[in-house]
Amino acid sequence: MLDFCLIRTIQTALHQLDVQIRDVSGISLNEAYCLCAVSEGIAEPGRLAEEIGLSRSRLSRILDTLETKGLLERTISPDDRRNILVRLTEKGNYKIQKLHRTDIALMPPLSNIIKKIHNNI
Repeated sequence: MLDFCLIRTIQTALHQLDVQIRDVSGISLNEAYCLCAVSEGIAEPGRLAEEIGLSRSRLSRILDTLETKGLLERTISPDDRRNILVRLTEKGNYKIQKLHRTDIALMPPLSNIIKKIHNNI
């Protein structure tokens, strides 16, 4: 059975996380997800969209924004010129490292959600 109240709590926690990330870094939660996935070696936009859980068109807009901010760049695949690859710029690497070091004050709500989920299993 789906617990809609728990889903609402998760959504609220994610919104709070988005606000905090925007405040400390100037990028959205989805942009941070994208930078994180690229930093972990995911370079193909299709796979990136699947990994993050976004449509390809939404991901394309996020990539446009990140490219405009100088955080990543798109290149043509050396293996297949029909494919595009993305990679972090130096500025993008710095941004993701800074995010990893940032103390986000959302852990207590997320811990409570995890406990709730664990108790319901």
